[in-house]
Amino acid sequence: MSDAYYLQLTEQLRTLIDQNAALWEGKLPAERVLAERFATTRVTLRQALSQLEGEGLIHRSNRRGWFISPARLVYDPTRDAGFNDYVRAQGRQPRTAVLKLEARVHPPAARALGLPDDQLFQHIRRRRYVDDRAVLVESLWVVPERAPELLDIYAGQSLWGLLRERWGHYLANRSIRMVSEALSPLDAEELSVAPGTAGLNINRAIFDDQQRPIEYDEEHWLHDSLCISVELSGQR
Repeated sequence: MSDAYYLQLTEQLRTLIDQNAALWEGKLPAERVLAERFATTRVTLRQALSQLEGEGLIHRSNRRGWFISPARLVYDPTRDAGFNDYVRAQGRQPRTAVLKLEARVHPPAARALGLPDDQLFQHIRRRRYVDDRAVLVESLWVVPERAPELLDIYAGQSLWGLLRERWGHYLANRSIRMVSEALSPLDAEELSVAPGTAGLNINRAIFDDQQRPIEYDEEHWLHDSLCISVELSGQR
């Protein structure tokens, strides 16, 4: 396939998607239908679709086909606003599924919080949705001494709100790290995408106003689901 033909097919697909987004209600026709429409092979078609996927215009769901990606969620990882609050503030509908509640060690969290590798954590695993699309899976590692019996009462509500209201913690200091990634088989399965799909990994080490370690977060986002936006102010 020549570069010229590849680029031409990609642009033709882009135009077709723009013109039919409302008619298709978010889901593209089957690959066979698209290949026949453009008189091309499925292999060539998938290369063009993968290009549009990389740009964030469309996304693929395992065993369900190709879908038009909704508008990106604007996300500021430095703010204390909970997921539900900032999703609703943008006119979208949030949902959370709790996947796992357990007590276990996790050396990466311990090191990030300055604790021994054998430190026991309360682990909460969640999947987050925006408008019924799963966009994020996350693991929250909470120091047990800061939130006794957390695993017995947690039911999917805002963890930060619960830490503040029940145990009086104010999350004053955070260290945030962001890096692009290829989603692991576990993360990909929980988001219904193929392993190796492009993602964004955001990690936070969180301390209270007395510099006591509270929590370590590991977030795994689909790459086309969000736009990082951070507002800064300061003096010269």
